[in-house]
Parts: sequence; structure tokens; C-alpha cells
Amino acid sequence: MKGGFLLLKYNPILDQIVVPSFALEMEENPSAIVQKAEDAYHQKIQQVCDYILQEGRLMIFITGPSASGKTTTSQRIAQELTRRGKHVSSISLDNFYKCAAELPRWKDGYQNYESIEGLDLDHFNKTVSTLLKEGKAQFPIFDFSVNQRASQTIELRFDQDSLLIFEGIHALHPWISQAMEGYPCVKIYISVHSNFVDTSGQILLSARDLRLTRRILRDFTYRDTTADETFQMWDYVMMGEELYIRPYRQYADLHIDSAHLYEPYLYHDEILRALASSNHNSTYGAAIERLHHAYSYFTSISPSLIPQDSLIREFMKPE
Repeated sequence: MKGGFLLLKYNPILDQIVVPSFALEMEENPSAIVQKAEDAYHQKIQQVCDYILQEGRLMIFITGPSASGKTTTSQRIAQELTRRGKHVSSISLDNFYKCAAELPRWKDGYQNYESIEGLDLDHFNKTVSTLLKEGKAQFPIFDFSVNQRASQTIELRFDQDSLLIFEGIHALHPWISQAMEGYPCVKIYISVHSNFVDTSGQILLSARDLRLTRRILRDFTYRDTTADETFQMWDYVMMGEELYIRPYRQYADLHIDSAHLYEPYLYHDEILRALASSNHNSTYGAAIERLHHAYSYFTSISPSLIPQDSLIREFMKPE
């Protein structure tokens, strides 16, 4: 404890969510489990904001692997800081992507969306430098529908009473923070950091497969992407995490585990539906079978139980 709140440092040992310990309540009173999970996540946001304000941090760097919930978490932190009377500007590093033709490639020729070299760092550094020196700057907007920077920009302002949030998979990379040298910073790492296990500790659904589930459902719902297409991208995402994210998570001041108790129950029906769209001769048959087996341990709950402002809404079909 420091200053009356819990410091959430990253620990490489994953937490365990023991499913039988709440399975009966999930069956009889699922809304109570949902509320418990939502309250726990909200408390984490409160603790992070307590730390930011007590320590006088002006620059907030938020990162995490794919489908960790970092975008929604960044929004929640910004909202809470705003509620506490602070002016907050949020900067998505995704808006500094290079156009598709300029992206680096993996050895097999596939475009590498994971490397920091896919960001236009010169433009990023110049834009941030202008913001800090002049108090305002025009920030780009990347149009992913055409994989290039849009013609319109957005103006952000900054002064000593402002807070800046930088969010993206490379937010903890030293090449990003060097532009803010001299300003008090906080680095936050968010991930799914809990395995769902039985009473003997056997993993029923791993943290990584929960994240994969989130990604499949989000792609399936919002990007009209099949499970097979997500599986293919996931291989590159995993390589990118090992190369570009994991080496820097040790430098995070705070860590947020975004796993929610009720997630496997919520995803049960939709993930099976998404997997059913996969080709029967899919090269990802082993992964499909693994997910089918994992979700056989869970029943389903109604999406109507999930609050509209929940982080989990990022991965759900709109009602």
C-alpha cells in the first residue's frame, strides 16, 4: 500500500479464477456475479486515477496485447479523471500508422501491423513536440477502411493543468516516451491475466484463449471476419507480442487485469456460433477443438445482464 491505495504492479504469474466457487451463484443469480465483476473493474480504475493524481503524473501511457480492453480502459480512465475536474486529451497511436504500402513485412511477405516501425514516428514526435511547446497541435486521424491517413485532423490542446493519455500496443516503447522527456509519466499495462480453473487448478479456459475469444467475437461482429481469418491474424499477433510488447511490460508502473468473472458464460453461445462458420477442413482445427472443449465447461447467460458502459461491450454484439 502507498498513499492509501493498492499499487497494481505486474506479476508474470497469472491469477486463477476458480469456477466451481461461484458456479452455483452464477446459475441462481447471475446478475450478482456480473455486478461483482463490474464493481471490481471499476475499483481498479479508481485506484489507477488515485495514483495518477496523488503522484502528479501528467503523461499516461497505456498499452496491452490485442483484445486486452486497453481502448475502453483508456476511455474509462479519461472519464474518471474528467469527473474529478481534470482536462484530459487522449491520443491513439493507431492514428500514426503508415499507409499499407509503407508497412514492414514479416519474412513470409505478410504485412506486419505489429511492429513499431509501422508507425510514423517522425510525424508523432513532431506533432507531440508542437503540442508541448505551443500548447496546441493538429493530430492525424487514420482511416482504416482505406489504410491511409485521412485528410481531416483533430486539434488537441495542452497546458500544465492538462493530462495526456497515449494508448496503443507500443505505448511503453521508449521511442514513444522520449518525446515527453521531463514530464512526470505513468505507464500502465492492461491484459487478461487470469486463467479459469477447476478446484484442482486444471485450466478450463486460459487467459490467452479468453483473449482469443474476445478477438474472434469482435472481428466476427464488427469487421465481418471469419474465425479462420482471425486465427490467421492471431498467429502474427502472438509473434508481435513476443517481439514488441512483452519486453516492455516490466517497465509498467501499474497493471490492470481486465478479466471479468462472467465472461465465459456470456461468450458461450456467440463463440460457438462464430466457430461454426469455420471451414470443416480448417488448418486451425486444433484451436477450434480446444475452444469447443473449453466452453463445454460453461453455460450461457443473457447479454441483457451486462451494463451498457461495461468494458465487455467492446466485444459484444450491439443490442
